[in-house]
Amino acid sequence: MPATESSKEFRALCHEHHVEMRLSQRLLNGAGNPKETLAYACTEPDCLVNYNIVRGYFLLNEKGSTNELNMVPRVRCPRDGTPMYLAEIDPQKKGFRLWRCPQCDGRRTNEDGLTGEELEKAV
Repeated sequence: MPATESSKEFRALCHEHHVEMRLSQRLLNGAGNPKETLAYACTEPDCLVNYNIVRGYFLLNEKGSTNELNMVPRVRCPRDGTPMYLAEIDPQKKGFRLWRCPQCDGRRTNEDGLTGEELEKAV
């Protein structure tokens, strides 16, 4: 699915708040070259978490700058390398996370043998 399309099945969750994110236009200021992009943004007030299929999860401050030093999930699809999004949690199994690929609809869970580094970042 292209980054500009929205689908009923594409329901990215914020990895911090576990709420559904909304597609919105974002201004990214990178190296003095601002550009607009579509990204899913957390709906919680003051949350900086965003997701798009090119970058995966990233934090975007009020000025449009990203902070790559903060920990965000970096779960990639084993088939095509696309950044996966958090699609489902299970409140009864506190540690359960279902990750989906927006390109091939591949699925992974933290029970599928994600690496230690991926699990640390897959809050």
